[in-house]
Amino acid sequence: MRKQIAAIAVASLLIFAGCSAGGDGGTTTAAPETTTVPGDTTTGTDDGPIYDSPLDAATVADNHESAIRDAGTFTLESTSNQSQGDQSFSVTSSVAADVSTGEYFSEQNASNRLVQTYGYGNGTAYQRLQFSGETQYMIPQQSPNASQLASGDLQSFVNAFEFEHAGTESVDGTTTDVYEASGFESLNQSAPGFGDLDEENVTSIDARVYVAEDGLVKQFEYGLTVDTDQGEASIAIEQRYVDVGSTTVEQPPWLDEARENTSE
Repeated sequence: MRKQIAAIAVASLLIFAGCSAGGDGGTTTAAPETTTVPGDTTTGTDDGPIYDSPLDAATVADNHESAIRDAGTFTLESTSNQSQGDQSFSVTSSVAADVSTGEYFSEQNASNRLVQTYGYGNGTAYQRLQFSGETQYMIPQQSPNASQLASGDLQSFVNAFEFEHAGTESVDGTTTDVYEASGFESLNQSAPGFGDLDEENVTSIDARVYVAEDGLVKQFEYGLTVDTDQGEASIAIEQRYVDVGSTTVEQPPWLDEARENTSE
């Protein structure tokens, strides 16, 4: 069932390809504080949920990007955990970005491989790779700006599932409407990366989107588990926007060294 494993990897890469900048990443980050708001969790906030069900992907993405632009800056944190049998692999990354200038700094860590990328916002960027005690500098072939990172591939993610309102939860102190999708029947099989999944081999699949009242998507995540000839394989991916409006993008101290050791 190598095809199943490939499908999992492709799905995770395609859906989240536009959400972070830079290379691989590692270790797991602490999950954000999410607590169910007391009371009726099936009716949303007092004014009702921000969106009707099922979610319209374009509307969610557009309103989220507007909220990010109004705030000006943000940090996007990402975690990916994959496992099969007794093997596991974790990736973490973060991107701090300023929408007005396009400037960003990203950091990704996986299996003792650290990749840091700084982008000026004008198409120029430098990258620092540390692996096995070695340090290497390079110029990325593609350098997204902060505007591109503001919503990433959120629209593709929402379009991949049929989300229904499932109540409200507090995420990092902000009340959000929660939209959930669960089971193979909730999956849009025409979405990139999911077409090769075989329903008979899918053990579980679920996804969630947490939306604040201003349209900001505080967090979105999905998990997928399949049976394969090599054992059960699973992937869980979470992305969340933090420090929205209060993020400061700082130039890394290695920029001068990167300029000296790279050429356009």
